[in-house]
Amino acid sequence: MENTHSSSDHPPFDESGTIDSVTGLGNERLFLRLLTEEFFRARERETNGAVLLIKIDDIMGINARHGRRGGDEALRSLGNLLKKTGAAPGNASHLIFRLSGPVFSYVMPDCSADRANSMAREIASETFHSDLFIERLTVSIGVVNLYEFFLSEEDETRLVRSIEQTALRRLETAERSGGNTVCFNSALADIGTGAAPSVLIVDPDQSAVEPLVFALEAANLDVTACRNGEEAYALIRAKPPSAVVCEAMTPRLNGFMLRDRLRANAFLGAIPFILLSHKKTEDFIRKAIDLDIRHYFRKPISITEVAGLIGNLLRGFGA
Repeated sequence: MENTHSSSDHPPFDESGTIDSVTGLGNERLFLRLLTEEFFRARERETNGAVLLIKIDDIMGINARHGRRGGDEALRSLGNLLKKTGAAPGNASHLIFRLSGPVFSYVMPDCSADRANSMAREIASETFHSDLFIERLTVSIGVVNLYEFFLSEEDETRLVRSIEQTALRRLETAERSGGNTVCFNSALADIGTGAAPSVLIVDPDQSAVEPLVFALEAANLDVTACRNGEEAYALIRAKPPSAVVCEAMTPRLNGFMLRDRLRANAFLGAIPFILLSHKKTEDFIRKAIDLDIRHYFRKPISITEVAGLIGNLLRGFGA
């Protein structure tokens, strides 16, 4: 992909007024500047990066119980915890900012979507179990992967603001879920607007998966079923689901071929993919590993087990 962005496109950046006085971290002005640079670097190299927006839950209650000084201490403590996380081995390139109020940003260049989600869960867990705070704190976190915007045609300013606003919407979704939660995809964020996460089930024997359909619908998930891989691929392209459950030997395009085709697109390849089959041979297992299929169940399946896995995958991190 041709790089159309260069540091020479901008006048020299004045870094005065870019440090938050409470935490000593960079502020939102510096965050937007460095996010712009990281995004265009990632798009040029076709490598992912991620932005985590992290908000202290119930900051107003903390201020009411401990005063403004106590609230500032909570901000400094979370800032110190994030600095410690960023200083850990393997995290040297990570960037940390305080944006406004109780909201922080943690930017991860050159990372996979799975690593970003794992990091968000680590931060939520470490905050909950930390003894740095004047009381037990929890955080809500919204995660955005930069590859989600690689095809955007917005101008630079709007594009970077779109990344930030997407992360904020996911942060708000996590917060509405009760706090101490991570939201890492727009299907989950849609819950807040009345849309349920969706699951596509691909199996030529619809009677075999009918109990799974009932179980998922009972969990308030939007379920679509189809019988062959070509139809599934068209449905996924038209409206990407939150998760795919697929029989390995579907007609017209088998489950392995469907997964391979989805992986050609970074966004579609990130959709959780669950494989079902009466066969679980060494050859099939090797194919699944090569295609990064992490969930492979032998039929007949346990409806409780598969439905529970899907619920966990779509719920994100809970308290």
